[in-house]
Formats: sequence, C-alpha cells, structure tokens
Amino acid sequence: MNNLFIFLILLSLCIEHAVGSKLVLVNELHNKVLAIRCKSKNDNLGDRDLRVGQSWGFDFTDNVWKTTLFWCNMWQAPSYRVHQRFDVYRSKWKRFIDPTYYWIAREDGIYFREDDPYGYKPPVKRHDWNHTAP
Repeated sequence: MNNLFIFLILLSLCIEHAVGSKLVLVNELHNKVLAIRCKSKNDNLGDRDLRVGQSWGFDFTDNVWKTTLFWCNMWQAPSYRVHQRFDVYRSKWKRFIDPTYYWIAREDGIYFREDDPYGYKPPVKRHDWNHTAP
C-alpha cells in the first residue's frame, strides 16, 4: 500500500511536469518596433525585435517545485525611452491543459490574455509604459 501511494505521487508530479505552456508576445504598436528581452533564473532567451503585427513565443514546462518564473523587458523603438519590465509567468496550478498566455504591447500599455477553451476573452490591460526623461 505504501509503495502504491509513493508511485501515485511520483506519477502525478510527472504528469503535471509534462503539461506544457506557451508564452506569446505581440507587437500592436503603431509604426514602432518592439524590442524584447526575456529571461528566467536559468535561461536567457535573447533579444528580439518585433515589427508591427509580429509575434514571438516560446514553449516551456513548470519545474517540479512550482517556482518557474519568466520576466521580460519591452522597449518601444526608435528612442527606447518608453519601456516596461514585468513578470510574464509565475508558476501556478493551471486551469487548462497546455495553456497559452499572450502579452500584447499597445500604445497605451501592455495587455494580457489567456486562451480559454470556453470562449474568447478580450485582453486586459496589466501595465502602463514607463517613460524615461531624455
């Protein structure tokens, strides 16, 4: 009985760890390039420049301890003085299998939307842009 209990715990951890997620960053700015840099504790995903209408994303899985964290920096070209740094993902129990999380850069701020299999939900504004003095 004790071995069965241990087996079930290990199986549940493996199944939860196997469920992936996807993060997608989208540029909906008006005639501006969006520069992004995303990282986690263990991974530097590099720098990207997204033209208007472009998106970039990556797949990942949570670690077993539920401490996965990704953050991104976003800058509006050409001056790169309008920017924001924020957490794009923190581990949590997922509502859906294989969720996709969207972060959308718009002129008035940065919006978030999670795929919902029960119907479309519009993006919600989560962050304002920070402005750096010239």
